[in-house]
Amino acid sequence: MKELSVFIDESGDFGETKERPAYYLVTFVFHNQDNGIEEQVSKLEESVRSSGFDVEYIHTGPVIRREEVFARYSIDERRKLLYKMLNFVNRCPISYLTIIVDRREAADFICSMELLKIKRNEKRLSKSEEHFFYKPQELKKTFLKSIEKKKL
Repeated sequence: MKELSVFIDESGDFGETKERPAYYLVTFVFHNQDNGIEEQVSKLEESVRSSGFDVEYIHTGPVIRREEVFARYSIDERRKLLYKMLNFVNRCPISYLTIIVDRREAADFICSMELLKIKRNEKRLSKSEEHFFYKPQELKKTFLKSIEKKKL
């Protein structure tokens, strides 16, 4: 039986947006489990270790910005680490999809409605959420049913 793994990561900032665009990215990485990546993972780990890096993970943003455990490495060392990740990604049988959202738009509303749908189905709406929607069916019939039409 075929099994597809989906890994999801996000990038973006929900803070102040005065000085920069309010974009938020979500990337989905797809991996067919029939095509193993154990060999590529082992090679990456060995290459990182043999190059003298003492890291448990490689998180791209902190590598570039010299943050967290990567603060002790020079720019050349951090560039070497990023090239190791690039080689790893290029060798892996994966594909990806990135969605870019201008967070000032409808994404926040839709995410909130999706969360409310889950909480409603699990009977976990807060008192303030129940109070906000005057009638018990208002959330479902007016809001959730309406946005469901936009779902892919």
